[in-house]
Amino acid sequence: MGLLYLKKDIRFRANVFHKFFKVTFATITMCGINGFNFKNKKVIKRMNESIRHRGPDDSGEFFSKKISLGHRRLSIIDLSKKGTQPMEFSYKNKKIQIVYNGEIFNYKEIKMRLQKKGYIFKNNTDTEVVLASYLEWGEKCVEKFNGMWAFCIYDSQKNNLFLSRDRLGEKPLYYYYSNGKFIFSSEIKSILTHNIKIEIDKESVDLFFSLGFIPAPYTIYKDIHKLEQGFNMIFNLKSNQFKKKRYYNLPKYNPVYNKKKLIDEFKSIFEDATKIRMMSEVPLGTFLSGGVDSSIVVNEINNTSKNQLHTFSVEMEGCNDVKYVKILRDSLNLKNSIYKFDKKEFERINGKIFNFFDEPYADYSMYPTFFLFENASKHIRVGLSGDGADEHFGGYDHYKSALKISRLKKMPKLIRRFLMSAMPKNSKTFLIREGLRVSLLKDEDFFSSAWDDIYKPKIFTKICREKMGEMLILSGGNLVEAMMLFDKHFKTMGNNFLYRVDQASMASALEVRSPFLDYRFSELASKIPTKWKINLSSNKILMKEAIKEDIPIEIINRRKEGFNSDLLPKLIKEMQSTENLKIIISELSSLKILSKEWETFFIKTVLKSEDGRAIKYRLRLILFYEWFKVHSSRIDM
Repeated sequence: MGLLYLKKDIRFRANVFHKFFKVTFATITMCGINGFNFKNKKVIKRMNESIRHRGPDDSGEFFSKKISLGHRRLSIIDLSKKGTQPMEFSYKNKKIQIVYNGEIFNYKEIKMRLQKKGYIFKNNTDTEVVLASYLEWGEKCVEKFNGMWAFCIYDSQKNNLFLSRDRLGEKPLYYYYSNGKFIFSSEIKSILTHNIKIEIDKESVDLFFSLGFIPAPYTIYKDIHKLEQGFNMIFNLKSNQFKKKRYYNLPKYNPVYNKKKLIDEFKSIFEDATKIRMMSEVPLGTFLSGGVDSSIVVNEINNTSKNQLHTFSVEMEGCNDVKYVKILRDSLNLKNSIYKFDKKEFERINGKIFNFFDEPYADYSMYPTFFLFENASKHIRVGLSGDGADEHFGGYDHYKSALKISRLKKMPKLIRRFLMSAMPKNSKTFLIREGLRVSLLKDEDFFSSAWDDIYKPKIFTKICREKMGEMLILSGGNLVEAMMLFDKHFKTMGNNFLYRVDQASMASALEVRSPFLDYRFSELASKIPTKWKINLSSNKILMKEAIKEDIPIEIINRRKEGFNSDLLPKLIKEMQSTENLKIIISELSSLKILSKEWETFFIKTVLKSEDGRAIKYRLRLILFYEWFKVHSSRIDM
């Protein structure tokens, strides 16, 4: 992963950087947005203040009789008032306002097209380009954007609010709707500043304990929702009704068996996707884990910049990252800051992390991620990451499981049933029997029906079957490809890992950009045959072949780890004893937050076992309770 390195003398460095890259600068709007469908100056200021961490440099408001809009600004470049939001734009007697969080990386090309059509721009911001694009193309404007965004445009002539979220869900957008009252924000905590009834949503609790996160459109609260990635929303201010529409669908799997052509296309997209995310007035620095994804981003930036690159890394007990970080550091002559994450840091961060994470979340890597951003923010404000490569090019081991199931399905069902019944039932044969069992199910049940002895609520099974069914259609029945699409659309990206990155980075007022989240990589991934993504012994096969000359072979051959370490589960588990967990289960059950089914599952299965699956659910329970302790005072019981 990576971040841009902010030097002390910004103006001098900006001039130097401009000579290197000759780019036209735009105001970066990595910020927070707020609004609602009535006028109240006091409340919009309160909403803005609640998300001050997202934009500590400036704030702004806009009011009419029908709406209130608010904005918090994180200034990186073009520090003048020209980028202040809410921003107004006029053309041919049409006037609109926007609050916007994000960046359109291809704004210069769009701006040139609009100028040829007669549009006149008063500043050099991509925000103005978004506004002019809406006036020219209406809600279809987002189809022309390459970037990350969550925004709301007030169109007084049409008497509506137009809201949109980017294709893969890099930027969050929450909304509350009840009895005609509509409120939206970058974070739930801002919505909670209103005098509204706040209740736990039981289906969202089911989804959290099943997945470790809560997928869109659900949130932990009733009447508060997430706008799904790749969706637009129109809120009619006259009827106080809204409609949502998907504007982006992941491309269908359509393999092209020309490896050279695909590698050339990968290199071309990667070079451009990185370049357009480097537009800034500050030198570049990066997060570096020593994995393939962050390493090739670092390498690409290092090849472009004439300054020594500053990288930031985490050292953690049981994690091998630092070994590979040092290999790349020495190979490329990088400046590298390494921060040690230990029990003391874990305890310190645990005391405040759920002040920023508004929903229960159970990816343990949120702790070292938060820790790294917090330390890096002392030096930098904006940067690049390696997120997204695994989903596009086959980086996760569960794709190998899907491949094994696909191969088992080629065996006649009768033989699979016989093998399953004849096999002794013990721990040594468990995984084989489980594989045979899953192979006998329909493909849409691949994810939701794994581990037959785990409790699966109806809402979890229903949603997973629906999503896998959609992805199987896009993949042409290819289970491995369907699983990769399932991750991009549902399981890992916008609902999960990108939520973690946004919340952890904005807590420290940092912007994160990822070249691999360029939508063109989704188009490319649909053309790469499965066999050039993953087999039973390797992953990211074509991608690694494309970059084999760029980074050390030790890193290319390294097994994927992420922030995997026994330390994190151990520290979380130490927070609550088994006896304390029984008390927690009883408390949550008495408040009707935990259903009888979950209560039984935790007491009779999870707390009586020490296998990996039981530990995972135990940790989810602990982290849910950590969230609940922070937020329970807001909830109407």
